[in-house]
Amino acid sequence: MHKMLIAMWAAVAAFHGAPARSADAASAPRTEVARDCEACPEMVSIPGGEFVMGSPAGESDRDDDELPQRQVRVKPFALGKYEVTVAQWRQFALASGYQTEAERNLYEPGCFTWEPQKPEWAWRAGRSWRDPGWNQKDNEPVVCISWSDAQAYVRWLDQRSGVKGWRLPTEAEWEYATRAGSTTRRPWGNDPDLLCEHSNGTDKTKGPNGRAWNDARVCRDGYWYTAPVGSYRPNAWGLYDMLGNVWEWVQDCYLPYAGAPTDGSAHETKDCKGRVVRGGAWDDHTDVLRSAERFWLGPGNRNNNIGLRLARSVPAPP
Repeated sequence: MHKMLIAMWAAVAAFHGAPARSADAASAPRTEVARDCEACPEMVSIPGGEFVMGSPAGESDRDDDELPQRQVRVKPFALGKYEVTVAQWRQFALASGYQTEAERNLYEPGCFTWEPQKPEWAWRAGRSWRDPGWNQKDNEPVVCISWSDAQAYVRWLDQRSGVKGWRLPTEAEWEYATRAGSTTRRPWGNDPDLLCEHSNGTDKTKGPNGRAWNDARVCRDGYWYTAPVGSYRPNAWGLYDMLGNVWEWVQDCYLPYAGAPTDGSAHETKDCKGRVVRGGAWDDHTDVLRSAERFWLGPGNRNNNIGLRLARSVPAPP
C-alpha cells in the first residue's frame, strides 16, 4: 500500500573500539536495559558486531533498493526498548513548548492520514500527534511526527537528560538490531502466520465501521490502528515492535546501498531530499514487514503511521 504513494510523498520531499564479533543470537553478549533519567526512554545496550545488511537472492517480496548485500560492522550503542510513546512526546511538548510541523501546518495542512470516513490517504487539517484520526492511549507509539520533529526531540533530550549522545539510529544500526543475529526474512523466522504474535500489521481484526483489510493475514490481534508498545513478543535482544505498529525514522538519506558506509554510520549527503523509514506499520501486509524492507519520505512528511525510536551513542571503553 505504501509503495503506491511514493510519488505523492516524494513531491512534498522535493520542497521543503571493542573487537567486533558475529551478531548471532547465541553468541551475542546479554543485552542490558537502563533508563538514564526520568524523561528518558528505556534503552537496551546493543553489542557491537558484524552482519550482512540487505536481502539475499531468493527472498520473496524483496525490492531492488535492498541490494547489494554487504558486510557491515556496527559499534556498540543503545537503542530504545520501545517506540517513543504518546506520553513521552507529551512530556517533551509540555516541557519545551515545541509544536510539531503538523501543528504548524508547515508545507501542508496537518498530517497525512488514512481515515475510515473517507478511506484514502490525504493531508487533513487539524490532524497531529494530539489527534491522528483515532483516540490513542498514552502507551501507544506517537505518530504524525516528521524527521525534523524527531531531531527536535533528540536535541531536547540531550539538553534535558544530562546524558549526551541522543540521536536517531542509523539505518545499519536499525537493521542490525532488528535482526538480532537472525538471517531470515523476519527476526523470528520466515513464517508469516506468526506475525500476530510478533508484530502489528494487517490482520482479521475488524476496523472502524466494520471495515476489513483486503490483504489481511489469517490471524487476529485485536488492534486495527496502533497497539500499546510492547504488546507483542520481543526479538532475541529484547526489542519490541521492530516490525509493524509504526514506521520508524532513521538518520540516513535514502540512497543506494552501493557505496554506502560499512562501519554502521549514517549514509548522508548535503542535498538529501528523502530520509529513510524502517519497519512497516499497522496498515502494512506481510510483504512489507521484513527486516530488509526500506522506504523513504521527505523530512517534513508526517503520517499517522510514522513514529520514531531513539538511539544513543555510548562511550568507547578505555
